[in-house]
Amino acid sequence: MKKILLLFIFVPILGFSQVNCDTVYVGPENGEYVHTRARGYWFRANSSFTISAVKAADGDPSTHPRGATATNQSIEIIQFTQLNLFSDTIPLGYNDIIAGLSNPHTSLFHAQNVPLGWVTCNVNIVQDRYYAILGAKNAPLGTSIFNNGGTDMYNATLSSGSGVTKLMLNGDSTVFWRAAIQESLADGPGSQGQFFHDGPHSQGRIHTLICSGSTNVEEVTRDKQLIKIIDQLGRETKCNGNQPMFYIYNDGTSEKKIIIEQ
Repeated sequence: MKKILLLFIFVPILGFSQVNCDTVYVGPENGEYVHTRARGYWFRANSSFTISAVKAADGDPSTHPRGATATNQSIEIIQFTQLNLFSDTIPLGYNDIIAGLSNPHTSLFHAQNVPLGWVTCNVNIVQDRYYAILGAKNAPLGTSIFNNGGTDMYNATLSSGSGVTKLMLNGDSTVFWRAAIQESLADGPGSQGQFFHDGPHSQGRIHTLICSGSTNVEEVTRDKQLIKIIDQLGRETKCNGNQPMFYIYNDGTSEKKIIIEQ
């Protein structure tokens, strides 16, 4: 049986606005975690670049109808400004946070209860520093199945039993770990120091758009129709795993997709 372990997509877009972008879609959905809490991923940047836009992943309507039908999203990007006392490469975990310790951070971007779709952020990422991106589609403000006064986040998660995923980010193979906060980002930015490393669990799925040149996100993400799929030799083909495939669209853009299957 095939198991999709990783999906990363690069989208070179050369349009009328001279935009050159990579779109990184963070894998297929494996589950949905509904709570007044947010999930995502953290990473150490292997190079410097700019995240031009972010977007919460859709849920599977056949298995997770609440997240699939939600129309708003809340997302936050942070930089860890100090790692923990026990390791200089991993932020503190959940047990440390509830024990009263913290992971100091700077909030670089926060979108609260905004309509679903690409949201412009223009966040500068600096090589060798540590960042986290968390968020999801959310329920109407103040609505929760727990009736606790907060707002549910429909966290669409990856299948990753080890809690580790590798993605190509700005051309570099980058290790992603699960990040979490026990607060709903739909109710406001996360509290200082409360984002944490969440060990061997499935990451939350937030897609990113990395652009150079003019960053007219509206034009970059406009609706388009697939014309055909070709392989590296230019032959028209179907969607096959474990090899690069190029998706050609009617607006002149293309996507390079690699689905690694096991």
